Amino acid sequence: MHSRYAAVFDIENLELNTHFRPGNTDPLRNNVEKELTPASFESLELSSQLLADINRAAVPLAINSVVKSKHMQLTGDQLELPSPQLSATDKRALWALISEHLDKL
Repeated sequence: MHSRYAAVFDIENLELNTHFRPGNTDPLRNNVEKELTPASFESLELSSQLLADINRAAVPLAINSVVKSKHMQLTGDQLELPSPQLSATDKRALWALISEHLDKL
C-alpha cells in the first residue's frame, strides 16, 4: 500500500521484507526504456497559461520537458504533444492522460 493511502486510512504502512521483495529489475528496465526511446526530440514552447494549467493538474507529477511527438503521451517527467497549439479535443485527451497517470500513483 502506498504510504499516502496508509496515512489517509490511519493504518500502518507495510512493506515486504527483502526476502519477498522482487529482485532489482530497474537497471534492466532502464536499458529497455533507453533503447525504445528516440534519442532526440524537438522541444515545444507552450503558452504560459497552458503550461501552468498542466503543472497544476499534474501536481504530484513533475513535468520537466514538453517535446513534439506524433502521439500524446507522458513518459516519466516528459510530456509529448503533437503541437504547441491544442484543440479542444486534444486538451480533453491531455487531461484524460494526466488523470490516468495520477490514478496509477
